[in-house]
Amino acid sequence: MEFWKIILTYLIQPLVWVGIIMAVIVYRQRLAKERRFFRIAIDRDFYEGRHFLKTAIFGLVVGSIISLLAGLMLTFGTIVFIEAVAILAVLLLPLGDLSLAALWLAVLLTNLLNLTNLTSFSLGTFALSFSGSMLPASGLLLLGIYFIIRAFLLHYNKSTWFTPKVKSGKRGRRVAFYNWKEFSVIPLIVLVPTNVFESQWSFWPVLSFNGHSFGLFILPLLVAASLKVFKEEPQVILDNFYKQSITLGICSIIVAVISAFYPIASLLGLLFIGGLALYYYFQRQRLDAKGKRWYVETNDGVRVIAVIPDTPAAKMGVQKGDIILDCNDEEVKNESELYAALQKNSAYCHLRIRTFEGDLKITESAIYADGPHEIGLILFQ
Repeated sequence: MEFWKIILTYLIQPLVWVGIIMAVIVYRQRLAKERRFFRIAIDRDFYEGRHFLKTAIFGLVVGSIISLLAGLMLTFGTIVFIEAVAILAVLLLPLGDLSLAALWLAVLLTNLLNLTNLTSFSLGTFALSFSGSMLPASGLLLLGIYFIIRAFLLHYNKSTWFTPKVKSGKRGRRVAFYNWKEFSVIPLIVLVPTNVFESQWSFWPVLSFNGHSFGLFILPLLVAASLKVFKEEPQVILDNFYKQSITLGICSIIVAVISAFYPIASLLGLLFIGGLALYYYFQRQRLDAKGKRWYVETNDGVRVIAVIPDTPAAKMGVQKGDIILDCNDEEVKNESELYAALQKNSAYCHLRIRTFEGDLKITESAIYADGPHEIGLILFQ
């Protein structure tokens, strides 16, 4: 019965519900922008919600195993800090991903308070404690778990889930770029000192091991990732981001082990992890800037900037970056001419395409849809 009360305590924490609500908002915001810019929702699948749940389950199992085996223990003050900055990061998600910065800052502040012996503050009837010789190492271990879970969030994503956007380019021509953003709130099981929870809630289960007593707490941990890609294939940047997250996770765990023996090393470790994460961010920017897949609006045909999954265009093998030169034996220069050519035979489509690499290809298919606009092509509007 006591463990059910712990689960209920997790469910009433604000970050959990703010995260769930924000997942719906991010999904609806994506659809609204797609309809506004392209007059159609490119992918109506609520994959943000599905990935939110999958990542939460992965984090609960894998993250909690790492946490409990390593003895990750957080004080009440640390938990309050982490959740407070995470709520702010969730609310700012429509503008950008600050989840790592928020967690890193919370860990840095708690470690500074711990190492300078400013270890206790009052919040009403609660005491915000930042004491404990293992707190600096636990903060770094929490960062390591964050990076490992973020890698999972990245590993099963596909470039088809990147939303195309359009901006003005040089010489008056528009260019396409691609945006992706997802997150989850992880129910991470951590250890907590028994003094605070025993004094406030008598039902809280107390576990003992090797002469030490502690309680269990389910911490809502915000994990997010976002990318904006201009010149490189999105999957290339995504794979690079995944490898960087794995490296950061390993480095954080190694530094956490060192900090368990030398707590003062945690500050240097945090600066190292923060610096490495920042270096990786600029490395991704450079990788993108060196890319060659710069999808620019053209007057020599109709440039495709995205293809809706499971549509006639997808089945014909049309790729983003392709330029449609002819449709149903009619030369086309813009979207209006393309759809006019499709109207001539709304049940069939014959396309002559120049690929991004410059090769010519012919593709054709019957169109089993409501009309030519349902072919599944996303073009410059």
